[in-house]
Amino acid sequence: MENLAEIYFVSAMMILILIGCAIAVVLFFRTYKREQLEREKEARKIEQLKRKEEKEEQA
Repeated sequence: MENLAEIYFVSAMMILILIGCAIAVVLFFRTYKREQLEREKEARKIEQLKRKEEKEEQA
């Protein structure tokens, strides 16, 4: 009986660890996607400023 309880305990701990890892991975990818979107926005702003400066130089 003691052996069976030990197996249940270890199994429960493993499941909790897997759940924790899954949550960490989801949060990591959310943050990664958010940072990628911010970088794209910054790149667009820089491109717009360059185009605006080029137009002003030509005029």
